[in-house]
Amino acid sequence: MGKHRKQKRSRIYDPIHTMKPTMLSQDLEPIARDLYDKACCGSRSIWPEFVENGGFESTNADLRSRFISLANKGMREAQQVIVDRINSAPELSASEEILFRGIADSIAWQFLGDQLCHARRLFREQVPPNLKHSNFESVVMAAANIVENHPDSMPLISDLTSFVQVGDIIAMISGQGMVIIEVKEGKENKRIADFLSFYSESKCDRALQIFCGQSGPKSIKQLERMVRQEGRMAHFTEVVSKGVSKDPDTGQLIQIPEQEIQIDTWDEELNDLLANPEGTGWGIHVIDDCLFLGCYFDKPMSAGGHIIFNGWFDSCGGTENCPRARLFDSMKIPLALPVFNRDIPSEKKFDILFGRLQVCMGVNVESLLGQCQKEGLQVRFGTNRETSKLEQLGGKLYRHKGNAIFIGNGKVETGVADGIFLRMLFHGQKPISLIKAMLENTPESA
Repeated sequence: MGKHRKQKRSRIYDPIHTMKPTMLSQDLEPIARDLYDKACCGSRSIWPEFVENGGFESTNADLRSRFISLANKGMREAQQVIVDRINSAPELSASEEILFRGIADSIAWQFLGDQLCHARRLFREQVPPNLKHSNFESVVMAAANIVENHPDSMPLISDLTSFVQVGDIIAMISGQGMVIIEVKEGKENKRIADFLSFYSESKCDRALQIFCGQSGPKSIKQLERMVRQEGRMAHFTEVVSKGVSKDPDTGQLIQIPEQEIQIDTWDEELNDLLANPEGTGWGIHVIDDCLFLGCYFDKPMSAGGHIIFNGWFDSCGGTENCPRARLFDSMKIPLALPVFNRDIPSEKKFDILFGRLQVCMGVNVESLLGQCQKEGLQVRFGTNRETSKLEQLGGKLYRHKGNAIFIGNGKVETGVADGIFLRMLFHGQKPISLIKAMLENTPESA
């Protein structure tokens, strides 16, 4: 638990096997539908009232309160189904773990309003823990205690998700908003927690020296871990509430623009393809002349669509290093918006999960850079020195033909990182709109 991810090995491109269909076990579809209804549609009974009143912000406080209460109730029920399965099963199947984490992630994204800038503050690039670990029962009990004291709350168990790695519970509590909670169990953890509470108020270094002198190496290590967690929780809370905070792990100043950034999405184009108006077994589209989409329906198209897509993408200039993915992959990639949260018809979500529909995506990087230049943006390759300097500071730059890429608008420039492609592929953001928005909201002093 808590180990950092190993660096991924680059996979060799193979047009026959790359993006080969993956799906959940067919016998899980009934429980998948039930969990989705609970976690994402708990307030469905009053949706018509919101439509009549012009949306969530336009309605009265009573209706909003009912909405939140129903939504949280459904989420609690979904989480309880997952917890009961974990407690009753010797081990979970691979499909169950993908489904359960996808549902838990969908709840977390609803808490965050689908804001990736906030989700990043919760992800520490660690391997998700085994759900049978010893602390799980204590966290479940703590979550139940939160509900007992705050009946309309929703305490999400962090370890059920793929990306919430700060605190044991992230909870939505009426009157308090989003709260991160660390569960302490055992006398020694309580002793350390009590001291931290005292030290945070007193700032007495002499007391810290005495405490460390009276504690063994394990307790001191646990103290350090708790201090880091406290710093991370405070950092997240500060980013959400104030929009600016220094990351305690990297020292990087994180700034979130006050105004909501409008980025065009390709949801409409995807839904047009999913509607399959021609009644054929496939449909393709290209966004901004660089983001390729392919939808393949039913067998045999759904089984072999990836081969057709790879051939089409390659013939249009896609290289083996260009980002490619299936929409299903969003269920397995931390910080990707799960299929459950995408703005597509519910039935299509289950078609994707259970292999009746394959959606393939690819970004032609050469075409992307060409489109940026057509839009008046400057594109250049980074030098080895500046690339190494950025990577030493924690940056993870994408390499095109062995070189890092920098894109600017005449005032600022930014290095192209893997996160840009995450947004394009798994958050449905149009490439050019995304890059322009990122540049427009980058401080000139950065």
